[in-house]
Amino acid sequence: MSIFVELEIQNLLNETSDLDEVAVRLISSLESSPDQISLDNINALARFLNHSGRYLQLAEFVIKNIDNENFPIPWPYFMEALGHATINLDEKVINALIEGIQESESENEAARSAALNKYSPLLGEWRSNRKYRIHKDFLSNKKNLLDQLITLRTQQLYEQEKVLLARLQKLYPGDSDVAHEVREHRQRHALEILARRSPRARSPKPEELSPKDPEVEKVLLILLQSLRDQAEETPEMAFDFAIAAFMFEGYETALDILQFCEPTASLAWFRMEVLLQCRRFIELLNEIAQVELAYAHEPETFFATAYLRAQAMWGIGQKHTAVEILEGLLASRPHYRAGSALLSIWSGGQ
Repeated sequence: MSIFVELEIQNLLNETSDLDEVAVRLISSLESSPDQISLDNINALARFLNHSGRYLQLAEFVIKNIDNENFPIPWPYFMEALGHATINLDEKVINALIEGIQESESENEAARSAALNKYSPLLGEWRSNRKYRIHKDFLSNKKNLLDQLITLRTQQLYEQEKVLLARLQKLYPGDSDVAHEVREHRQRHALEILARRSPRARSPKPEELSPKDPEVEKVLLILLQSLRDQAEETPEMAFDFAIAAFMFEGYETALDILQFCEPTASLAWFRMEVLLQCRRFIELLNEIAQVELAYAHEPETFFATAYLRAQAMWGIGQKHTAVEILEGLLASRPHYRAGSALLSIWSGGQ
C-alpha cells in the first residue's frame, strides 16, 4: 500500500497549520506525480479533504480528472463531498453520476455513502443491498469459524481451540453464540483440571496415605458448610461454590449445592462428574441417559457420556461391560488419552 499522500500530509502539517494551503499543495503535489495516482493515494487525499471540511476542493479535484481513464474515482468520498458542498445537483447531474458508477461497476463502493440517497431511490437500494451482503458475510464467516471450533474440539486440540475462540471474540464482540462457546470452553477445561487433580485420577502418594489431620478436617467441614450456606443465600453464585467444594473434595457438599443452580448444559455435565466422585453410580447412569437425549445434537455428547458410563458400570461391578464400552470409545477415538490411561489401569486390576 502506498503511503505517498500520508507522508505528504504529515510534512505539510509540520510546515503550516493553514488547512487551505495544505489542501492546495497536496492536490498540486499529487497531480505533478502521475506515478503516484493510485486508489490508495486518491482515497487518502479524499479522506483528508472531507475530514478537514474541504468538500468543494475534493469535488472540483475529482471533476477535473474524471475524464482521465487512469484516474480512480473515490466514489464514497466524492459523494460525501457533493452532499456537503454548495453545488447544484439536478436530475441530469445525478443521472450522470449513477451512470458513471454503473459503468465502473462501483455500486458496492459507492453505497458506502448515504449522502446522496435523497436524490435517487436507486442509491438507497444499493446501500440496502450492501448492508444485506455484509450481514450475510458476517453470519457465514461466523458459522465457518464455529464449525472449525467444533472440529478442533472433537480432535481435543485445546490450544488451537483457545486461539480460535480469541479470534472469534475479537471479530464478534458481544455475540451470544461466541460467548456461549467461550463459557463452555472454560468450563470444560476447568472440569478437566479438576479430574486430573482428583485422587481417583492420579496415583496415590505416600503423604496421601497418611492419616488426615483432625484439625484440618474440622476446618474443611466448616468451609464446606459455609459454601453451602452462601450458595443458598446467593443462588446466582451457587455453581461457583459447587466447583469450589469439588476442588476441596467435598463431593457430597458440591452435589447438595447444585440444587440451587439454574439448569444449564454446564450444570448437567458437572453434576455427572460430581455423581461419579460421590460413587452414586445408579443415579449417574440415569442422568447419562437424560443428557444423551437432551444433547444428542452435539458431537461430543457420545464420547463424553460413553466415558462416564464406562466408569459407572465399573463402579457397580459390571467390569466386563465397562471395558467393552471403553474399548469401543477408543476404537472411534484412539488418541483419547484419558480413556487409554483408564483402560490400562483397569486391565492391570482385573
